[in-house]
Amino acid sequence: MTRLLIIGPPEGELGQAARMARARGATVLHADRLTDGLSRARSEGADLILCHVAFDVAWLIGALAAERIACPVVACGLARDEEAALGAIAAGAREF
Repeated sequence: MTRLLIIGPPEGELGQAARMARARGATVLHADRLTDGLSRARSEGADLILCHVAFDVAWLIGALAAERIACPVVACGLARDEEAALGAIAAGAREF
């Protein structure tokens, strides 16, 4: 079963993504903060992390690498926040 970890507010686009993933049989984990998300990735594992672009995606990717947690990160947020999207991709996010 796929494990999806969502880091960010549970409403809006991330909430919609969680509902879609659950409908397709994925286990969805949620964290409100980056440190909580890292803790959940460490303890419960994840196959994919969706992180709100308002958070420090570069820090998250670096922290995952430092702990040797191999998990792709996708930055999510409003399409009009181009600077944040570019920063997340530059930091190593797989997609926006």
